[in-house]
Formats: sequence, C-alpha cells, structure tokens
Amino acid sequence: MHDADLDALRDSRADRYRTTVAVRYADLDTNGHVNHAAYLAYLEEARLGFRASMADLTGDPDDLSWPIAEVTVRYVRSLMYPQDVTVEVAPLRVGRTSFTLGYGLFAGAGCAAVALTRSVCVSRGRGGPVPLPAGLADRLRALLPA
Repeated sequence: MHDADLDALRDSRADRYRTTVAVRYADLDTNGHVNHAAYLAYLEEARLGFRASMADLTGDPDDLSWPIAEVTVRYVRSLMYPQDVTVEVAPLRVGRTSFTLGYGLFAGAGCAAVALTRSVCVSRGRGGPVPLPAGLADRLRALLPA
C-alpha cells in the first residue's frame, strides 16, 4: 500500500460510509490517551457496519467468512476520553479473493489516524480463499475512488 493511499484518507469525505464510536474510559492507557490497540476495535465497528450496509445488495452467504489478512494503522494524533470518533470507510483495492478497505478516524479538530485492512474471502467449509461474490465485488468496485 502506498503512502498516498493512506494520506488521501486524512481528509473527511461525505461519500464514504461512516459510523461514530464513543471512546470508553477502558480504552485509555497509563499515559491518559487512547491505547494504540483500541483503534483496532474502532476499525472493527466501522468494518462490520460497512459490511452490514451492503449485505442486502450483495448477499452475504453463510458459508463465507472475511478474516483480516493485514492491518496498517498510521497514528496522526492522540484520541482522548471522553470523545466520539467518526470512522469513515472506503474501498481502496478489489482483487479476485480479497479487498482492501481504507479508514479515516476523525475527532475534535480533525484526523486522528488513517488505516487499512485487507480481508480475504474464505469458504468456511473448505477453509481456503475463494473468489469474492460477484455482487460484492461489483459494489466495492463501484465505490472505489476515482
């Protein structure tokens, strides 16, 4: 993934899927700011919401799962408690058996982090990668940045 892909996520865009997550007191570390690992839970909330928003359009077969193969997080500034974090999600790449989502995390004065996840489409029965369902691949491609 190129730095430009992550840098493009630093600016909020209205055409991205978005959800808001509240920072919990339990998310803090001994330094008084949100622990780096808590950001992964914020990404998960957004990723699951994004997936649910497309389930009616793409079908979501019960025999498929979407494990994460890669995660990259670039921290821009600290998140604090109490605070709400708006997480924006946009597809960055769509392959035959996997797709990459980009994330921008926004709170207060602007961007707090940018991230990406690469998910692989896996057959629960066979245990290995399988092609993305056509409806899902088409929808993700339609949402790719121009």
